[in-house]
Amino acid sequence: MKEISLKDTVFETVSKFPEIREVIISLGFAPLRDDKMLQTAGRMMTLGRAAKQFGLSYETVAQTLADHGFTVKESEL
Repeated sequence: MKEISLKDTVFETVSKFPEIREVIISLGFAPLRDDKMLQTAGRMMTLGRAAKQFGLSYETVAQTLADHGFTVKESEL
């Protein structure tokens, strides 16, 4: 499994693992379909902060990522 950190920005994570973009979008981050949003907001927003903003629980995020071959370093948002 590939390990990610919820403290990394969305842009950093997608740069390391391009395949995670669709997974993140499926969690409700639809604005990230737009490359400009990824380049701007994605550079400032961490995965953890984005999950909180969209009202997602740690369990939902961690399980969805695990279903796609990723593990999360942190144990909470």
